[in-house]
Amino acid sequence: MSDTPEGRDERSAIRWLAAGAGASCRLLYLPVDVHTQRARIAQRWAATPDETFPMTEADILDGRAHFEEPDPAELAGHHLDPPPTPWPDWHAWAAARWPSFA
Repeated sequence: MSDTPEGRDERSAIRWLAAGAGASCRLLYLPVDVHTQRARIAQRWAATPDETFPMTEADILDGRAHFEEPDPAELAGHHLDPPPTPWPDWHAWAAARWPSFA
């Protein structure tokens, strides 16, 4: 399992959960340079500190280093990858990833 919240596995699980609930979803990817990202983080922290959490420069750089950019197939939404080994289905993966989901 990818240990980053920005991973393709997490996006696939969310798409599977949405489909299972009868909902549809569409993935939009808008690349953001690190300077814009820092400015947005600072603005959120200044405007609504009770709705966000502090992020260090190391947190930002680590997140960017581990982010899995969506490929054209994922963006098109036509194919849903199977869950990674050893999970038999996305429900089991989601329950392991998000304990409150179980």
